[in-house]
Amino acid sequence: MREVAQRARVSTSTVSLALRNSPLVAAATRELIRTLAAEIGYRVNPLVAAHMRTRRKPAGRVAGPVLAIVDTQRRRHGWRDNRTSMVRQMLAGARAQAAVRGYATREFWLHEPGLSHARFSAMLRARGISGVLLGPSSDLDLRLDLTWDWFSVVRLGSARVEPPLHRVVIDHFEVGMRAAQNAYALGFRRPLFPIREPFSKAHDRRMEGGFQTTWSHLPRVRRAALPATDGLAIEADLERWLRQYQPDVIIDYEERHLLGLLTACGWRVPEEIKVFSLCAAELGGSLSGCVQDGGAMGQAGIDLLVTLVERNETGVPTLPVTLSTGSVWNQGRTLGLSGTHRGEG
Repeated sequence: MREVAQRARVSTSTVSLALRNSPLVAAATRELIRTLAAEIGYRVNPLVAAHMRTRRKPAGRVAGPVLAIVDTQRRRHGWRDNRTSMVRQMLAGARAQAAVRGYATREFWLHEPGLSHARFSAMLRARGISGVLLGPSSDLDLRLDLTWDWFSVVRLGSARVEPPLHRVVIDHFEVGMRAAQNAYALGFRRPLFPIREPFSKAHDRRMEGGFQTTWSHLPRVRRAALPATDGLAIEADLERWLRQYQPDVIIDYEERHLLGLLTACGWRVPEEIKVFSLCAAELGGSLSGCVQDGGAMGQAGIDLLVTLVERNETGVPTLPVTLSTGSVWNQGRTLGLSGTHRGEG
């Protein structure tokens, strides 16, 4: 910092303020200082900066460094109030793990009206935030234009995001494999694995890839049907669909998409039709299927982000890292099985 101050012919306190984007320093001077800092490779250590801010606070107002938890859903509070349990669990897991690691968190909405990505970046920087956790996106394709060099960034979820960033995702191929293995172990031979195109595309078709690959190598099974469900809307459509495929079990791609449609159309589950979900809400819950642990995803995202922050690694990574978490099987009640009839763990 002293070298930057000497080159710019200002005090070190002015350099410190300028690198924090303080309005107390003229815009031209801030730009000069940033340019000189970049030329000599100087970057503010976010932990040291947080420590100095803490020292300047009055007693009783001490706080750890702050991480931004950014809601990227199109609807305000779309992450916190998401209809899918697993998505809500990501937020809870992230906040809890940040506290364990000694970091405070603040929540922001990416799509705040009138706030460009440049202004959003400046707002975070003005608050002394250097670590950003991007929540799961409701967009299939999300283009971000933050001032990347200012931040360490990790994102959650498998939606397609540009530029490529470090991320934590569910191992969807493993989920598909587990679905096939458990369907077979439980005695089902005519599974129906409906595909909802937006979700299939967002997950790069890994879930059905894992299912098809595993199912095709099992003995004495017919080829699994993987129809698109986007056109299913009324009871008559559903009746024709079930007559055509005659499944002995339906595998729901989401938490309750097809289950909700079946019950709305008067089908009794599991008496008349058996269903299990690839995104069951929780272990011990009524919905049979694979439990994708959103809380574990949120925790892993924070752990990765803290590592980047503490190494002072910012910007778009040359080789983005992808961490993937697995799933566990929940017997539930929508398969109508006894307590001793279990699939693979």
